[in-house]
Amino acid sequence: NTSFSHLLDPPQQEGRQPHRQKRMNGNPVLPPSWRQPRAPAANDEAFIGHLDTIRRVKSNDPMLFELAIGDILNHKPTVLLLAEALRGNTRIKRVILRDYRYEVDHLQIILGALPQTKVSKISIGPQSSIFSYDGRYAIAVGKSMNSLNSLVTLDLNGCRINPTEAITLSAILANNTTIVSLLLQDNDIGDEGAVAMGNMLKMKNRTLKEMVLDDNGITAYGQLALRNAIYDDSSYRTLKEMVLDDNGITAYGQLALRNAIYDDSSFGAMAKSNHVLQSYFYNPRSVFGPAVMNDILSSHAANLRSKSDKQASTKKLRRMLQKKYRVKLHFESFLGVDSDMMPYILGWISENCDLDMMLTFKPILLNLFEGVG
Repeated sequence: NTSFSHLLDPPQQEGRQPHRQKRMNGNPVLPPSWRQPRAPAANDEAFIGHLDTIRRVKSNDPMLFELAIGDILNHKPTVLLLAEALRGNTRIKRVILRDYRYEVDHLQIILGALPQTKVSKISIGPQSSIFSYDGRYAIAVGKSMNSLNSLVTLDLNGCRINPTEAITLSAILANNTTIVSLLLQDNDIGDEGAVAMGNMLKMKNRTLKEMVLDDNGITAYGQLALRNAIYDDSSYRTLKEMVLDDNGITAYGQLALRNAIYDDSSFGAMAKSNHVLQSYFYNPRSVFGPAVMNDILSSHAANLRSKSDKQASTKKLRRMLQKKYRVKLHFESFLGVDSDMMPYILGWISENCDLDMMLTFKPILLNLFEGVG
């Protein structure tokens, strides 16, 4: 349990006897437990650089917002010093785990210190195998994520996450209560991973607002699972962005995603549609074709510009009446009408619609507008 924290102490003030440190060929002679076996000079320079980084972490350097962790985890003494320095640091906001095969116990030590920081974003380096190399790595990362109250973004872009690893990740995220942005661009979670993510959204997680899934090999089966996760009226209602670019969404999948936010099969179905989700894409043409594009864009706009689910639902209902039933509302908008006026509006609709059709949807309309003001 020898402590080497004295190596991080700042230089002595002028007038005091400086600490004498043995040197060999111009380089400090490190304690035996820190020495790398026949390490080349380049590695010594890297080690000295690590000590400088640890000093900056320990001193709460106001210019150090981002900490990249790689071969600094090679040696346990530096790991322990870094963990000690992290405890109480309030400046670092992002931690990057570089593409590197860590000793799992070293990684656990660092991740165990993060809950005592203000880190808001964890990024795993592109092409990293941290979720697949050893299950203990995923468990360590998961425990850290779920105990770090300041964490809001998890960046796993380009990490080669496969369906099995996506299932593990969804289980970790199921009980998370802080992460609002999950970045999974350019992975390979496939349909199984999409189903797992959909189940996580529908059954457990109530925090995520953004989930980026573009370029993940998600086909019709996975697309339907994601649609079901955001459609049902008992399901997820905080997710605002689900990016699906470059997944080759089929015509069937496009229609299913359109119905999740604009289901005009009946007035009751329209009321159940998702009125929170604001975007499916970075580039709409990479996801949807012309058959559903206008309904998608209109529904996203309604969700984005409305202050409540009821407002968004009313805007979509107006579009539905105009487009499907050819009902023109002229000078009246449902948004500005009080509940007391609804019977007059419904009466006006009954005069301008087929009466046989009204027998099927007038009761649904009455329920839909109950309490709307």
